[in-house]
Amino acid sequence: MKLAKSITIVPPPFSDNNGKVNQPPPIITDELNLLYTIDPLKQIISVAIQYFPLPIQLFTSSSYDQLNGFWNQNVLENRLLQILGDDPAKTLRSLFPRTMEEDPYAPGTVLASMIKSIGIHMSDNCSCRRHALTMNAKGNEWCSQNVDTIVGWLREEAQRRGLPFVDMIGKILINRAIKKSTKLLNNQPVPDNDEDLDKE
Repeated sequence: MKLAKSITIVPPPFSDNNGKVNQPPPIITDELNLLYTIDPLKQIISVAIQYFPLPIQLFTSSSYDQLNGFWNQNVLENRLLQILGDDPAKTLRSLFPRTMEEDPYAPGTVLASMIKSIGIHMSDNCSCRRHALTMNAKGNEWCSQNVDTIVGWLREEAQRRGLPFVDMIGKILINRAIKKSTKLLNNQPVPDNDEDLDKE
């Protein structure tokens, strides 16, 4: 499908297995390669777009019913253009899952970095990354109000790995990460020694 003009999308950075942060090259295109999927049982028509990991749902339930079983390439492309809107690059960029590397000062990323500094690394099958991304998405205020929930996440992962865990230490670590993240996001200097954060 041809676009009205060329667009540029910069995918999010990510870390490889060695911990090196990689920035994928930008995607510059004026044409989208599309693959439609039609599921009549679930009443969903979606489209996958080359280079973008998440699909876009074009029609679901009631909007699917309104098609009355009729669709063609023109109908589907017009619907996609409608969803892409006035800023297709922004919409397409949202098809990449967020990464911790694009939010280096958010609370989940800061906490993960602090935990990594004491020798505990995230693995591909642990829940750490998912929880860190949740903290990033919800922000410092939510994290401050839900410290016990986050402690529970840390405790559960520690038990899964067979590591000792003390709730109070977990709370101190989380609160320190929140304070550090708040300072970084507010462009304030962060003490070289994180322990100084506890004195404020």
